[in-house]
Amino acid sequence: MSDNNARIILALAAEADDKLMWDRLTDIQAGMFAVGPVEIKFAYFGREGASQVRPCITTNWITDPDDMREIMDRGRAGCVCGCYIDVADILEQAVREAQRAPVQAVLIVGDHFRKSDHAVALAKELRKTGTRVFLIERSRSSSHLDPAVKALAEGTGGAYLQFNPAVERVAERLPGMLEAVSHFAIGGTRALEALAQSDDKEAALLLEQVLEHSALPHLA
Repeated sequence: MSDNNARIILALAAEADDKLMWDRLTDIQAGMFAVGPVEIKFAYFGREGASQVRPCITTNWITDPDDMREIMDRGRAGCVCGCYIDVADILEQAVREAQRAPVQAVLIVGDHFRKSDHAVALAKELRKTGTRVFLIERSRSSSHLDPAVKALAEGTGGAYLQFNPAVERVAERLPGMLEAVSHFAIGGTRALEALAQSDDKEAALLLEQVLEHSALPHLA
């Protein structure tokens, strides 16, 4: 691990059949490394065990997209029964990592995020360490946007984004979202501002939320 590399935790949190997101993330994660010097720790939920709980599994820090693809292919553990997963498990791991060395961003891609008091407490801890949380939710409708869940990202100065694969061209949008987070992790808001000025729509959207949420008070 290099002190000069930005560090990002990339997590997949899907309760439903997550084949689409596994496939997309596996295909496009290389774009995050191409942005610049980053190290990425991948987090995902394994198969349901005897306790009927899907464990949160994290990798070592990775600097090579080919290594990441191999690990993602090997670790794939889809669950089609809609097992409950808890985003707090990812945030808990992020807090531990951020206490060891700076983590610039936690990027969670999933199909359902649940808010809990524990998750709120962890988001507070991440804000203290300077770690931003970015939530990208695959959703069929913006009508079940939960302000309490959105606050987990807002409270760290991060961002909450939704996409609907039924109506949106996800193949185009999702890579840009991931790459914009890498740009932010490496160069902060100035990097996003430069991209936004070059008409990068995903960077502009991320920048708008980061600036707005950075000015918000800490989570209550």
